[in-house]
Amino acid sequence: MLFDFSWRTHPGFRLAILLALAVAASAESQPEQEKPAAQAQPADNAIERWNRMSPEERERELAKLPPERARLIRQRLWQYNHMKPEERQALLQRYQAFSELPPDKQEIVRARLREFEQLPKERRQAVHGEVELLRLMTEGQRKAHMNGEEFRNRFSVPEQRIIKDVFQYIPN
Repeated sequence: MLFDFSWRTHPGFRLAILLALAVAASAESQPEQEKPAAQAQPADNAIERWNRMSPEERERELAKLPPERARLIRQRLWQYNHMKPEERQALLQRYQAFSELPPDKQEIVRARLREFEQLPKERRQAVHGEVELLRLMTEGQRKAHMNGEEFRNRFSVPEQRIIKDVFQYIPN
């Protein structure tokens, strides 16, 4: 998942970037027997596990991954570590909420992230802008807006599904 514009100016994308990192890194970096323990303690997320590793340990683990995946993980860890503390806390709360979702709901979120990644740059920006706008609304305003004709005309059905599922499964 590569976003080709400044992550600092698009805070909503940090959630997608880091949630994908946490989910993918957690799944790829742990042997099968360790996964249930990690799921039992969602606060012990993949980002924090990567950060607790020494640089040497981290590089050994990253060397086991495909080069592009390792590059993305390095990039995402850097982004996370350069966030403001309040942004990091909000992100961790969203990750915690994601971790507590049933597996079928987690898979829906993952699917929407994959769909989002496949959108052209200008559509990713439009979807991101809409997500940020909706975050400023109350639940009632958000529902009314997403049921409106303007929303339906501005976004394709797959884009609407991405936006709606973000709000259904990941708290504001």
